[in-house]
Amino acid sequence: MLQDIIDPIIAKYDLIMPLNKSYCFIKLYSVEDASYLYNKIHGIIKINGQNTPLYAAFTETVPDVEYEDWSADFPPGLKLIEDIITEEEETMLLNSISWCNEKSCDLKHRKVKHFGYEFQYGSNKVNLDKPITPIPEEYQFLQVLFKKYHNVPYDYDQLTINHYLPGQGIPPHIDTHSVFEDSILSLSLGSAYVMNFKQEHKKAAILLPPRSLLIMSGEARYAWSHGIYPKHNDVMRTTNGITTQLRGTRISFTFRKVRKGNCLCNFPEYCDTKQNSTSDIIDNEVASGIENLYVHKVYDQISHHFDQTRHKQWPNVSKFLQSLNVGDILLDVGCGNGKYLYEEKHIFKIGCDRSQNLMKICHGKGFEVFSSDCLYLPYRDNSIDAVISIAVIHHLSTSERRKQAIFELARVLRPNGKCLIYVWAKEQEKDSVQTAYLKYGSNIKENTVSTQKITEYGVSLPIHENRTNFTSTDMLVPWKRKGGGNFLRYYHVFEEGELPQLCSEVSSFVIKNVYYDEGNWCVILQKKKIN
Repeated sequence: MLQDIIDPIIAKYDLIMPLNKSYCFIKLYSVEDASYLYNKIHGIIKINGQNTPLYAAFTETVPDVEYEDWSADFPPGLKLIEDIITEEEETMLLNSISWCNEKSCDLKHRKVKHFGYEFQYGSNKVNLDKPITPIPEEYQFLQVLFKKYHNVPYDYDQLTINHYLPGQGIPPHIDTHSVFEDSILSLSLGSAYVMNFKQEHKKAAILLPPRSLLIMSGEARYAWSHGIYPKHNDVMRTTNGITTQLRGTRISFTFRKVRKGNCLCNFPEYCDTKQNSTSDIIDNEVASGIENLYVHKVYDQISHHFDQTRHKQWPNVSKFLQSLNVGDILLDVGCGNGKYLYEEKHIFKIGCDRSQNLMKICHGKGFEVFSSDCLYLPYRDNSIDAVISIAVIHHLSTSERRKQAIFELARVLRPNGKCLIYVWAKEQEKDSVQTAYLKYGSNIKENTVSTQKITEYGVSLPIHENRTNFTSTDMLVPWKRKGGGNFLRYYHVFEEGELPQLCSEVSSFVIKNVYYDEGNWCVILQKKKIN
């Protein structure tokens, strides 16, 4: 299309289109030609009778596309079979789909339909106890073809049909290991699209022609992310050089076999089964090191930005503080910048935190605070009337350490003293209602899988994508600071029932209330009387 605009204006030029970029370069051979073309095309031009913005800028150099780092080599375990079905069969499959009923849904990037089991994009899981409409009989001939080219000892029982318009795509991701068996098959119908694969510094751009079957298994399935850029055309390298190909509507049939049980792959750094069992391989020494690197040091580094963004008290925490008796002594364990240490003049408030810089901020505000680790509180037994621990215990990386922190809260409380604990919930969607944490993100996002190797301790943890559902209980959550800096904080997000179960193991506590509050699991505890 750009060539059609330039050809009537300039005879000699080169059009250079870097792969997977939204811009291109027009290389001209004289300053006069460059100036003349710029004046002709910069601004608003007419395309198909409509005014369309086209912006140009001068540059002294252009990139050498020969150094483009996207490869056409297939990742290990990836196989493409072209023309696996006939044009008649393609037409039949396309005509069999209706997108105007309740069984299809609109995602941010495309439309989808599910058969066999519904794939839940928030958690990247399927509910094995709730099968849905089976894969239609008219699609069964495909199972026979699959076995001819990729024989596996099962039939595929989950089908996702994707509908892509030009300009739509799918974010890079690795299909969840524990949910599906090894092989994933994707049949492309309609328009050809380029699918991009990536593993660390290795990249591959694979053209998927219509009626082709893409088979992902082994390393390609378990350790390479794949996705489609949301563009209106694909840039590709041919024998005649770099060219573009306009996209039309693409329909893909993705077949998978749901898995019962854990994944047994050899790629632990990308595997949710291995990541969910991270706490099983963390001992106390490793836990202390992880928390020092990904909690204590991070909060010291982000302390000023944390203080600038944390002012408003959570309503139910304020309600708990207001319920205390006149003259009660309140201890805020992990008080941060002290947002719960002001107001409520009827009680005496003290705080403690592990971060030296946050303590300096609290001192500057005139609060009564001490530097302390929540595992070893510097207070006497039975000396405090009420304790709160808001968004603290989820930073401890083993169950034993989390239990020890709760034990310390009980130890310093006087008999009949009350305690309020808040921790992040893994469930960020409750009763079909999204929390503010998800609402402030984009519509429906699919999680990508990346990990951080903690080389000092031989542990790999998944890195969470902000404003999406949690896919693992133990992970690193980014803190993005204005003006630069991206820091990772360790979190253990609690599943439903996990916090009260942990509290029940501390014998001196009685659980008075358990509730869910905007993406947090919360408990109110009371210390038993001393006999």
